[in-house]
Amino acid sequence: MALSPIRRFALSPFRHGSQLRRENPSLSDKVRYNQCRTIFHQSVITSHFSPLTVDLNRVHPILLQTFLEVAEAGQISEAARRLHLSQPAVTGQIRRLESNLERALFIRTPRGVSLTPEGTLLRDRLQGVFAALEEIVLELDQTRDVTGIVTIGASTTVARYFVPRIFVRFHHYHPTTALKLVVGNTDTVLDHLREHRLGLGLVEGLTRSPGLRLEPFIRDEIIPVCAARIPDMKLRRAIEAVKAPGDLQGLPLIWREPGAGTRAVVERHLEGNGVDLRKLDYRFELGSSEAIKTLVIAGLGIAFLSSWEIQQEISLGFVRHLLIPSLHIDRAYSWAVSSGDLGGLAGEFYHFANSIRDELIPAAAVRAGIPRT
Repeated sequence: MALSPIRRFALSPFRHGSQLRRENPSLSDKVRYNQCRTIFHQSVITSHFSPLTVDLNRVHPILLQTFLEVAEAGQISEAARRLHLSQPAVTGQIRRLESNLERALFIRTPRGVSLTPEGTLLRDRLQGVFAALEEIVLELDQTRDVTGIVTIGASTTVARYFVPRIFVRFHHYHPTTALKLVVGNTDTVLDHLREHRLGLGLVEGLTRSPGLRLEPFIRDEIIPVCAARIPDMKLRRAIEAVKAPGDLQGLPLIWREPGAGTRAVVERHLEGNGVDLRKLDYRFELGSSEAIKTLVIAGLGIAFLSSWEIQQEISLGFVRHLLIPSLHIDRAYSWAVSSGDLGGLAGEFYHFANSIRDELIPAAAVRAGIPRT
């Protein structure tokens, strides 16, 4: 079960303090943080969690977030992956929480972890707390009208499949807002940020970029695809014979233009698998994924596309996933911020998108057949 927006708000008040800023825009981050903790702890106290006498101010919300992730995942390793933490860090937080509560919350086994009766009680009580917090946050959300134009730069795949979907949800809560979406390849968006023409971007395939702060948002998989039916019998046999990344040499490949995030990620992974890029076919270079799909469907070659953007064509039987056992190309879509703290309407949008991130992933992941992050 994915964390709800309210749960992430409740458990990460410092990151998502923009909710309380709507009630009093002049509050400092520290004051907002303390107010969130007060609301959360008062809610826990009134929920009558257990007869234990414990100082709940010692139970940091982050520990409870980790507890819930482990409880839902059933494995320390899976919870660590979802939280983007190391396994020792997750284990340490669980031990600290158990120490603070003076109770064992999990039973450890070679196959994972399961809740003790006390752990089950804590999980169930916290779910009630979150329901109450949701009502509080929704009331606060109505106390200040957020208005203006959200300006964001995004690389093409993200611009098509994620930003509009997020903004529709954002606009539901803030109907006087509008969207200005600047679309370009990853290099173009990053250049706009460095030149301060944009304050917020969402790009693909990078973990760092000079002069900018990058934060992972959603993971993706890039997959090799070809036409389900290839008219050229010689080409069809050559593609069917591909069993390793090196077998792509000499075959017609359909690429995005230089500077595109997808192309950079694919080339990096192919090189890592021992492929000499100089021996690859670069005759086809197109500036959009839609154009690439057209050539692929026509049977002109192999392309590497995001699992998000090719899922419909696969389901309709126009293209098929070319399975290359030793080639797995994962990447992250990341927020890119020019400098300093992100405020204003862009900051509101950024915090809102992060709060619903896990709601965006499952539906698309099920259709695409890729794992959750």
